[in-house]
Amino acid sequence: MLGRKQVWRTPKWPWLGLLLFVSAGSAGFLAGGWMALRLTPPGSITPASTSDSQDVQLPEATATLLTYNVRTAPPTTYNPDLQAVVQQMVARAQERGLPTAALSITLMDVSRPEMPQIAGYQQQVLRYPASVVKLFWLVMFLAYQQAGLLTGEVIPSAELVAMMQQSSNDAASRVIDVLTGTESGDALPPELFAQWKQKREQINHFFREAGYGYLNLKHKNFPIYSWGYEEPWGRELQLRGGAHQPSRNQLNTWQAARLLYEIYTLQAVSPATSQKIQEWMSRPAGLPGFLGDGLPPDAQVMGKEGHTSTCRHDSVIIQRRDGRMALILVVFGDDPAYSADEQFLPELARMTWQALNRRYP
Repeated sequence: MLGRKQVWRTPKWPWLGLLLFVSAGSAGFLAGGWMALRLTPPGSITPASTSDSQDVQLPEATATLLTYNVRTAPPTTYNPDLQAVVQQMVARAQERGLPTAALSITLMDVSRPEMPQIAGYQQQVLRYPASVVKLFWLVMFLAYQQAGLLTGEVIPSAELVAMMQQSSNDAASRVIDVLTGTESGDALPPELFAQWKQKREQINHFFREAGYGYLNLKHKNFPIYSWGYEEPWGRELQLRGGAHQPSRNQLNTWQAARLLYEIYTLQAVSPATSQKIQEWMSRPAGLPGFLGDGLPPDAQVMGKEGHTSTCRHDSVIIQRRDGRMALILVVFGDDPAYSADEQFLPELARMTWQALNRRYP
């Protein structure tokens, strides 16, 4: 398990837990994490602001719901040596005949987690994240659970693990339903659909209000076998705006890297929750075709991948077992050529591993 162990005691009264959680979030971090986040200094790499005129504004009744607790981006510093590694990755994509217009990369050196260094390629470009989005849904679910907004074990931990390790769309569907009070089903008349859609917007609100910028996380992943549907239908299809030019989830590699950084530094929700997420993301034997595949035994890898017929993405934290070197690497390959290429992502991980080991021999 990666990250430093901390002890977190759940408050005796749920309402007190919620008050403490929100108060800590307003300061930008939870007590017990590795460090308090400071305001992003000039020159840090942060996502560009993006808007979507089709988004539904949350009504006042839901605007007071929980927001992610880390309110400021990490204090990253641009590093030209890391940028040279990223440029080697882009060159490798070109050598393999992969379309670089469909490629995004964010690389962080977090060996000194209080001073993360960063480089990237098209890392602010919003792309369909496939199952990488499930990491965001998990963080939000655990935040609501810790704050006492979900009563009892609404979704067993085994299903949450299945969402992360087997990328279960059925478990993810249940997480979304529980978080937002919505359910998939037949199409709704306009007034009822507008109310249903507003509830789904709570997922976007959770991260946007914490300074993540524009992202779209409100759509379910398909197929969902428990419903017997390979593709969106009914109100899920309504949410996408129809079958011809559908709205889709959108995320960039910077946003995914930021969340991984906050999990690695034990700030996401709470130290204990961050450690739990690390355990559920662990890849003891690697994952064929993705980042970390083929790395030496002294590399500890954890992350969340996404793979469809049109894309291959991965977002990982890789740490050397001696604890002296750690990195975050997020790569989105948003084209069928990346989907079919099982060697590209493992090559990038090996390239990065070698470069960082030279920095920290």
